[in-house]
This record gives sequence, C-alpha cells and structure tokens, in this order.
Amino acid sequence: MKVMKMEEALNRYGSAIRWGAFQKAWDFQAGKENPMPDFNALRNVKVTGYESLFRKVQDEGNTVLQTVEIRYINNDRLVEKSLTDEQKWHFDVEQKHWRLDSAFPQFE
Repeated sequence: MKVMKMEEALNRYGSAIRWGAFQKAWDFQAGKENPMPDFNALRNVKVTGYESLFRKVQDEGNTVLQTVEIRYINNDRLVEKSLTDEQKWHFDVEQKHWRLDSAFPQFE
C-alpha cells in the first residue's frame, strides 16, 4: 500500500473542495463521527477560493493544524461569502493515510 504524503493529502483535499467534489473531500474524514454534510444542498455551492493561511506540523510530523480561508457562492443567493476552516489532520498508521479530525466546512 502506497503511503500518502502530507502535502499530497492536503492538496487533494483542497482540490476536492475547490472543485465541489464534496463527497470526495468527505472521504478524508477520520472516524466519521462528525455530522455528514447534506450533499444535495452542497450542489448549490460554488467554491471561488481556497487558501491556506497557517500550517503547523506537530507530534513528530504525525499531526498537522491548518487554517484555511474558503470563499464561495451559494447559487441561490449569488453573494460571495467566506469561512475560516480550522483543520486538524493526523496520520493513520494502519491505513497509511492522512485523516481529517475536524468537522466538514459549514457553507451557510
């Protein structure tokens, strides 16, 4: 099994969010104890920007804290909004994959 590197995982997740592939982004969720987003409602969301503002690697490289600004438009309202997404990632040694512990972004 190929080990996914941190940069690759964070970039894939960011790309999934940017392109509106929210179910693909959801696959990065760790234990899935966070509430699953309403993927039907997310069809109205168009992401216009995804920018990493801060990143800190901890726990000998096995944990990453990242702050991201996500800009988006809800097609029902046509007003650009932004949200700050505080992400906590950990490396799952068994799966050899990076997992997102924090909740999925709330597009309101």
